[in-house]
Amino acid sequence: MTKKKQIKILIVDDHKALRDGLKVILQMEPDFLIIEEAEDGKQAIKYAQTLAPDVIIMDIDLGEMHGIQVTEQILDNQPDICVIGFSMHEDPDLARAMHKAGATAYLSKSDSPDQLICAIRSCGHKGEKE
Repeated sequence: MTKKKQIKILIVDDHKALRDGLKVILQMEPDFLIIEEAEDGKQAIKYAQTLAPDVIIMDIDLGEMHGIQVTEQILDNQPDICVIGFSMHEDPDLARAMHKAGATAYLSKSDSPDQLICAIRSCGHKGEKE
């Protein structure tokens, strides 16, 4: 069995407390590496370009730019990045819009951390052999 590569993760959310909480949870996973966090869409686009994460956890409500717009812009230039929409809104229309923008998954912030961990792994280890 080969060792799985670390999944490079960018966390995008305008709430520092949520970013900090996600980091605590995700850093406990040995195959996850939090490479950066962004508090708005402009930072997210910049970090996606410069750091090339495997997975981006993307909030929907980012202030100036909407997470859907940010997802579209990032994936237009870097289609291999896996974006997971992450929102407090359990709205099927938002979920559809995120999927249409190219997101692989859409999770609610009220979902269990295990669901997020599973979504990250399914994105980040795509194409790897067991």
